[in-house]
Amino acid sequence: MRAARITFRALAVVVAVALNVAAQVFSAVTDNYGPRPSGLGWALIFIVVGLDYAICAIIAWKVVRGPLAGWLMVGASIFWSAGAWYPLTRDNGWVWPIVAGVTDLWAVLVGILVLCYPGGRLVARFDRALVYAVLGAFLARFAGVLLFSSPSPAECGCAANAYAVLPSDGADFWFGVAWRIVGLALMLTVAVRLTMRWFTSTLPARRVAFVMPLALLIWCYGTIQDSLSFALGWNSGWLEFIPPIAIALIPPAFVGGVFYARGLRSRVADLVIVARDKVDRALWESSLARTLHDSSLRVFWWDEQLKGYETSDGDRMPEGAPVDRPGRSTLAIDSDQGPIALIEHDVALTQDDRLLDAVSSALLLSVDNDRLRHRLERTLQEVRDSRLRIVEEGYLARRRLERDLHDGSQQQLVSLAIGLRIATTKAQAAGNDEVAADLERASAQLADALRELRELARGIHPTVLTDGDLRSAIDELAQRSHLPVEVTVDVPSRLSDVVEETIYFCVAECLANAAKHSKARNCAVTVTRTDSTVTVVVKDDGQGGARVEAGGGLEGVRDRVEAVDGYAEVQSVLGLGTIIELTIPVGVTVA
Repeated sequence: MRAARITFRALAVVVAVALNVAAQVFSAVTDNYGPRPSGLGWALIFIVVGLDYAICAIIAWKVVRGPLAGWLMVGASIFWSAGAWYPLTRDNGWVWPIVAGVTDLWAVLVGILVLCYPGGRLVARFDRALVYAVLGAFLARFAGVLLFSSPSPAECGCAANAYAVLPSDGADFWFGVAWRIVGLALMLTVAVRLTMRWFTSTLPARRVAFVMPLALLIWCYGTIQDSLSFALGWNSGWLEFIPPIAIALIPPAFVGGVFYARGLRSRVADLVIVARDKVDRALWESSLARTLHDSSLRVFWWDEQLKGYETSDGDRMPEGAPVDRPGRSTLAIDSDQGPIALIEHDVALTQDDRLLDAVSSALLLSVDNDRLRHRLERTLQEVRDSRLRIVEEGYLARRRLERDLHDGSQQQLVSLAIGLRIATTKAQAAGNDEVAADLERASAQLADALRELRELARGIHPTVLTDGDLRSAIDELAQRSHLPVEVTVDVPSRLSDVVEETIYFCVAECLANAAKHSKARNCAVTVTRTDSTVTVVVKDDGQGGARVEAGGGLEGVRDRVEAVDGYAEVQSVLGLGTIIELTIPVGVTVA
């Protein structure tokens, strides 16, 4: 079906071009121009005008939604050549009346084309009434030429009209005058209507809907000039070039207006970029108004709680606002989840459905993007809250376990150690050296077990954080390290237990890694606090080259920091040592 449509259109264009070229060639060969201007210049002008309409018809079929505009252009191109064929067919009484009757059909088609601009179809009732009037006038003239026109062979050199019912020598002249008067009146009506609407309309109406009034007014002037030349035999000289120039301007003006509207559609895509991060209502409204060149454009947003629309400023939409203003139209934008917005715009923009579809799609895409972004942010926040709750629960569980070990098992072992010392003293006093030696060995083993228990308890939760503060805890880590460690802690007040514990274990892991792997001679730990974060920097002067690897100590450090919504950065260059910087929010709380 599509191939047949393309073939038929291509055939129509070929016929239009061939008829125009052939008419001029045969006129030149036979030197038979009739009342038309003759010469090579005029021949080229007539060919260019016909070619102009044919080429614009091809473009219109591509860019205009409906095929009507393209067919009107190619039809005008075909019948544009009728005026040149008329002198060549005067020897045949069955042909020349028909050719003479359709000589001005191109003008009818061009008039309809103007009324179809820019949407490619007739929308207003007044436009359709004008078309009916033009077609009625044309059919009346065509019937008059067929039934009455019978010029004398001596004057026109033509055969007798085979269709004439009431032959008349002056019928052709008077029908020509009447046709020109009626046609000029209709053309002036169209021109004045479009011009008045152009001057009284808003900016989008001027730029999108009515860009050809000048060409139409020039054509009207050309028609007046042609009518005076026809009725009075006036020789207008070089002014004769004005009508074909005006006629040739109309299809490019039509196509240019459509391309302008398409340019607006492409600019609508920029609205998605404007609202890529968030649908800012005021920004979206102002950007849309600027894109469509409609400063009076307004957007009303649906509010689910109010069950109604509100302005971009948050005010309730006035009752009947989108429908009561003259010259305005409303575009409703809905999704499968319900209403989204109402866009009140200049009525001229309704002539381009694709432009409004692009606006609707851009807003839908922006709103969907905003909804997905909010949903993703909520999900991420839920993950953060869940992770913090897990960290907090782990912290509390370790505190309980450390307290149980300290208050329970550790105290029992200390009591047992005291009992063993007493028993050892009694055995020595009784002179039982063998028993005393056994008791001393048992006391030594108990001391080792107690020391291991204390290390285990410190690994579960550092008691020094409970009894002291962060500075004393890091000082203790520095004292236990196998490397000299310089400690600087600038934290005026206590941090939350979770943050302090995270810093303690991260510093412990970093110092252990430095002692084991870096071959460093010195280490430094710096802890500073701002209003919102605490920063921990651990530096060594070792061999560098440290990396975060799966299962490694640095990965554990990073995981601990990220669990409290912080981040860790490792800078380690071979030969230049390692710097580990931890940044943790100080306000880590669990909802």
